[in-house]
Amino acid sequence: MTVEPKIKKAAEHLKRRDPVLADLIERVGPCTLHRCRSYFQTLVDSIVWQQLSWKAACAIQQRMLTVLRTRRPEPRDFLALSEEDLMTAGLSRQKCRYLKEVAELFASRRFASRRIRRLDDEEVIELLTAIKGVGRWTADMFLIFGLNRLDVFPVGDLALRKAIYNHYTKRTPVDECELRAIADDWRPFRTVATWYLWKSSDGAPVTSGP
Repeated sequence: MTVEPKIKKAAEHLKRRDPVLADLIERVGPCTLHRCRSYFQTLVDSIVWQQLSWKAACAIQQRMLTVLRTRRPEPRDFLALSEEDLMTAGLSRQKCRYLKEVAELFASRRFASRRIRRLDDEEVIELLTAIKGVGRWTADMFLIFGLNRLDVFPVGDLALRKAIYNHYTKRTPVDECELRAIADDWRPFRTVATWYLWKSSDGAPVTSGP
């Protein structure tokens, strides 16, 4: 089954299991989640998004593309610039280092592009978090946007936590155990539930840390 029929199936499952999501699905409409064709671009985007709101990340991303002089950056584009060049886009020095290290990884063909789709979620997370600058949230974003895994629950994402607060608990803080308990009803389509909850707030993931 291709991704689109699976997402339709997921929406029907979530509507049956959760009245809050049933309402959101009716209001938001079809889930438009799709897989990014470039693993490199997915990791770059996820690193740029770390610890930023969607609005701030988009602004920095646009400036970064201007500095790189391309709309579809390749590893060589990052390697051709210094950290100082990249910092003019608004990136921190630490993120510039992470981006250049990821670029070196892909340029040297050491990233496991051919086998990563065959790995299960935890194996992908283990592989990715061995890369400097890639933590659990970034790995979760790669699973969602890079591989379109449909049962990912990025519990560290602040926008998701805010949406759960708004629609379910009406109180803060909510501990991780309670968040996971709420999300259990969404299995095996927690990614799609997360997408609808993102759409109910500002429409984008926000990390609490790398």
